[in-house]
Amino acid sequence: MAFPLITRTCYRYVNTKRILNINHGHLLSRNIRCFSTSFPRWTQVSNTATSTTTDPGRLDHLRLIFDDPVLWKQYQQLSPVIMSPQKTGLMEHPYFVDAEGFDYAAQQAIQRAQILVERICNAPNNGLEEMQRVVKNLDRLSDTLCIVIDLAEFLRNAHPDPILLDAANKAYTDLCTYMNTLNTDTRIHKVLAQVLENKAIVSQFTPDEHAAAIVFLRDFEKSGIHLPDKQRNQFVELSDRIIQLGREFIQRNPRGISQIKIAKQDLDGVGPSLSHTLNSSDGHAHISTSSMECQLILKYAHNEQVRKQVYESINSANKKSVMILEWLMQTRAELADLVGQKSYADLHLQDKMAKSPVNVDAFLRTLLKHQAPTNANDIQVLQYTKQHHLGLSTPPIVNAWDRDYYMHLHNLSQPRLSSSLPYFSVGSVIQGLSRLFDHLYGVHFEPTHMQPGESWHEDVRKLDVICEKEGKIGTIYCDLYSRPGKTTNAAHYTIRTSRRLDDDDQANDLRYAFPNESTAPAQFLPPLDSNHLAATVIGRPGLYQLPVIALTCDFSNNNNNKSRTSPGLLSMFEVETLFHEMGHAMHSMLGRTDFHNVSGTRCATDFVELPSILMERFVSHPKVLPLFAHNDDSISPEAVNGYLQQRQRFSGIEINNQVLMSMVDQQYHSTSASSKVSTVETWHQLQDDVGLFPSVPGTMWPVQFGHLFGYGAGYYSYLFDRTLAQRVWDRCFATDPLDREKGLAFRDQVLKWGGARDPWQCVAGVLGDEDGERIVHGDEEAMRTVGDWGIDM
Repeated sequence: MAFPLITRTCYRYVNTKRILNINHGHLLSRNIRCFSTSFPRWTQVSNTATSTTTDPGRLDHLRLIFDDPVLWKQYQQLSPVIMSPQKTGLMEHPYFVDAEGFDYAAQQAIQRAQILVERICNAPNNGLEEMQRVVKNLDRLSDTLCIVIDLAEFLRNAHPDPILLDAANKAYTDLCTYMNTLNTDTRIHKVLAQVLENKAIVSQFTPDEHAAAIVFLRDFEKSGIHLPDKQRNQFVELSDRIIQLGREFIQRNPRGISQIKIAKQDLDGVGPSLSHTLNSSDGHAHISTSSMECQLILKYAHNEQVRKQVYESINSANKKSVMILEWLMQTRAELADLVGQKSYADLHLQDKMAKSPVNVDAFLRTLLKHQAPTNANDIQVLQYTKQHHLGLSTPPIVNAWDRDYYMHLHNLSQPRLSSSLPYFSVGSVIQGLSRLFDHLYGVHFEPTHMQPGESWHEDVRKLDVICEKEGKIGTIYCDLYSRPGKTTNAAHYTIRTSRRLDDDDQANDLRYAFPNESTAPAQFLPPLDSNHLAATVIGRPGLYQLPVIALTCDFSNNNNNKSRTSPGLLSMFEVETLFHEMGHAMHSMLGRTDFHNVSGTRCATDFVELPSILMERFVSHPKVLPLFAHNDDSISPEAVNGYLQQRQRFSGIEINNQVLMSMVDQQYHSTSASSKVSTVETWHQLQDDVGLFPSVPGTMWPVQFGHLFGYGAGYYSYLFDRTLAQRVWDRCFATDPLDREKGLAFRDQVLKWGGARDPWQCVAGVLGDEDGERIVHGDEEAMRTVGDWGIDM
């Protein structure tokens, strides 16, 4: 099955598995989200820990670990850990040392996974107790493959060594190929269905076991494995065609016009930034429609006709791109019809909070109504600005090509503040996050040493997450600075999830997988004996795998400048980005489920952004800012208010644009296989019915909307979680963002459950009282209620 990669503003699409949800780790990012997991290297820890917020020296040490590379090197050299004569593997995976090790790890995972497959498929012949273990063994199968494929997925996006990057790609591809064989193994689905039909077995399930079982079953059946052979083969063919169309949709140049020719005198207002585009022979600028220069013209060019020309050109579409888009939508509709769904949106949404296209539409239209006064105010501001600029007697129409230009003019007219927010170092923000999490959840960060071979770059820092009651509860690898060849997207990778280990029953894998010894493999790998490396969890029996995640950002780094006098500094937007990713990290760290497949960020895709978006709200609160201010950083209330006002300016236009994009995503995917809908007509009708600017004939922006492939009826998710986060913030944290009681309530009601509890119950639990009662059923009325809460910031 293709696994969704959630993003803040976009989706990154990966096609690895069609049927068995080997829930390939959540790569969640502020701009791009995806999923990942690593080798089960567990660490014995103490069950006691002391908060560092009372120790300023330790906190300053945490800051300097990030801001001072010399101190970091000295810290590493003073490691009390007895170094092995051999290098450890990347992120402590014992085989991820060299290219050959990557391949060996993949082959080991496949062999262990196949043993588990055979054990699951033989369960009906091995008695009731084995049938009771099917869901557990499916979860072990998923974890066994994720341990390698998700680490490989992360490294192929982050490792600077091209040889190891290629090795990670190969390991990833080999495992995907193996997973495709699982996609055709109907025996697994048949056994799981038998388990879920047995009321005696199901009645003994724990909540997270039942949730994991349902996730596995739904992913099987959404992917057509329950169909007769002929239809299942057709499903595979349609899935492959969708992948091919999606790749072509994303990769091809969709525009009908590739270059714009503009006379030099018509670029008045743009300034010298386009001088390199001028052709000396004809006195014109020759500008590619895919270049950033077009955005500069829309924002600064005084000539309206030039802005119109540029807008029409960059939003043009060639016929082939429109055809590919419509083929993609039609093929998805055919696939949904094949598995008995009315539309692809119905297929995609059945296991989400929204549940159906009708409910998504209810949310979006109610949100649109709630935001109408803000939208009207923003348009009035632009009309007034245009009227004043042109000396008109009545407010004029503001066209799409006017938007950026008059927003810019309005911003220039606003008074400048006498003081502004300071910039903050990465280390001071990490320090502030540790303080904040200590206030809210009773957890903090402690820097920890890395052994040779554990890191993939010298900029990487390693943090242990310490709970005041449970001790070490997980590890975060921070790769936060930019470097050549590194992705520019901030992202959270789940390298390994929490799950219970001591009841794995590994000793019986071969016995039940191959009851007839003559059918057992001639050579096999013994099961991993990792229980002695697991961690205990206070208040729960058993031993648990400690989660590991990696955070990547693209912050500028003065540490590589030998003449630097200070570390690289972050703007408030970059601070919000780091807070956002740490929101995902805490979801992973504080997840408390027995099953890997529903742990932490492995939950409904229209729920997973709630913790991270909520974290962004903490950044600018007057009680939070001092937590990550350093030394003489002065933060005046005037500067904070000015920043908030600037961030809110034209928020109505931004939200309306997101609603419009969500609606086109829904309408394109809500058509049936028998319907023939013009994507062009649908887009223009939505612009005129819902958008704030009239549609422009001859344009067709959706051919550039790559998230139509990646999100596939799920683009509403970020708006939805943004609305939920706004309500949780207002009800729980706006007055006191350091309230431990409210923080623990959010931890207990939301973060610890992962995907093991109905998300509506999670949100209702943290909101309580009237709000909770109105939404707990998760029906159309609940979606309308959430839409009516709106987004005020």
